[in-house]
Amino acid sequence: MEEEFELRDIWEVIIKRWILVVLISLGAVIASAIVSFYVLTPQYEASTTLMVLHAPEAGQEYYPRSSDIQLSRQLVKTYGEIVKSRRVAEAALAMADQDKRISLGALQGKIKVGLVKDTELIHITVADEEPLIAAYWATLVTRAFMEEVVKIMRVENVNILDKAVSPSSPVSPRPLLNMAVAFVLGVMVALGLAFLLEYLDNTIKLPKDVINTMQLPVLAAIPDFSRKVK
Repeated sequence: MEEEFELRDIWEVIIKRWILVVLISLGAVIASAIVSFYVLTPQYEASTTLMVLHAPEAGQEYYPRSSDIQLSRQLVKTYGEIVKSRRVAEAALAMADQDKRISLGALQGKIKVGLVKDTELIHITVADEEPLIAAYWATLVTRAFMEEVVKIMRVENVNILDKAVSPSSPVSPRPLLNMAVAFVLGVMVALGLAFLLEYLDNTIKLPKDVINTMQLPVLAAIPDFSRKVK
């Protein structure tokens, strides 16, 4: 059976099932808060910013031209892939203190590379559960990358613009955002369930239910005397 809900009918369903809507929405928010604060491990990110420059020939003064800038921007894409390579990760691990060494796969999983569009800038970002460790690995990966680039490209054309620093706050989880999303999803699920229950409810409560359900006219209605009349 198909029923068309008018705005008034929709509002009546919400009022009728308001306890269900509140409980599900509140439960979603509480569950999200518990997961965000007590289950998920905070993640910190530390980044270094590098600038790629066109290397002039030895003994020549450097006056950047538009063609040099375009070449540097092309190199940025190549260098971004080199940062993520196994070669750079292995070099960074070789530089690390013995007590801080991790597996090759674990380190590569921590590294993210960001290329700033239409610039010669590269962001090398490393994530970790400890802010100091995140900055430590970001520094080592940057150092390893700069050394490996010299070996591969035979030029020194990468400069550090910003060094990695220990982050003061985690990038994830974001409890307030998670709770807000959980609330919205909870309301949507609760409303969907409320309308489903209303749709499956075949009991006749009002005269209009007789018209909608049985397609019969209402000839008479029995008043409800159960309410106290003052």
